[in-house]
Amino acid sequence: MVSLPKELLDAGRIDGATEFGICVKIMMPLTKPAFAAMGILCAMGSWNNMLWPMMVYRSSNQFTLPIGLNTLLTPYGNNYDLLIAGSMFAILPVLIVFLCFQNYFIEGMTAGAVKG
Repeated sequence: MVSLPKELLDAGRIDGATEFGICVKIMMPLTKPAFAAMGILCAMGSWNNMLWPMMVYRSSNQFTLPIGLNTLLTPYGNNYDLLIAGSMFAILPVLIVFLCFQNYFIEGMTAGAVKG
């Protein structure tokens, strides 16, 4: 939000908008792409988190999907068919979050490329 031009905020003040109105009507629409990118990255990071669930859950019945997939890799043999099928299911939540925020994410990447 620091990179937003001060002139936009000043223009809102000149038009008679309150500070809350400036925040909601000017700043929030301009920062939607940043919030979408942050939402995608935070969702992906928390879904793929390994350390905290391994510390908290002691039973293999309570493991999250990424930890369960990691248990399929053993020094005695790897179960690749279950690993690949489980990886497809592990991708689904992150893919759904990305598809929900995709328009904002792409809008943020192209926002700096257009001059005018």
